[in-house]
Amino acid sequence: MQLSIDTGVKSIEIIRDGEHVGDVKFSTSDPALLARLRQVSKKAEEIQQGIQLTDTSDLDSALDEAIRIDKETRSLLDWAFGSPVSDLVFGDSFCFTTSGGVTAMEQFLAGVMPIIEESFATEVAAAQERQDKYLAKYRK
Repeated sequence: MQLSIDTGVKSIEIIRDGEHVGDVKFSTSDPALLARLRQVSKKAEEIQQGIQLTDTSDLDSALDEAIRIDKETRSLLDWAFGSPVSDLVFGDSFCFTTSGGVTAMEQFLAGVMPIIEESFATEVAAAQERQDKYLAKYRK
């Protein structure tokens, strides 16, 4: 006997510096993922605003702090997805490494959040349409 459930898992290609490095699989319409990613985004922003690595007089301490921040932020992202996606997304670089003034974390969240928000909205509309069809007879 088998019960099959479709949770809407999609595979999103991760292209880092022009190279396909793998795929991240997740349910693009999962409101729990959306909620967790919003928490990650808020926390990452707080962390980024708190980064004070301009004083390089003690470079070892500054690098230790950068490593701590990177590990904390990667851990949050992995928690949000329920799997270790941060190594795939960021590779060996810090998640706060910038290109064009935008961190890798910002680039990832700016890319993945619209996919999830759009998919979630589409699923909500489809569910509402299906429910309306069956509930119409009770609304008369």
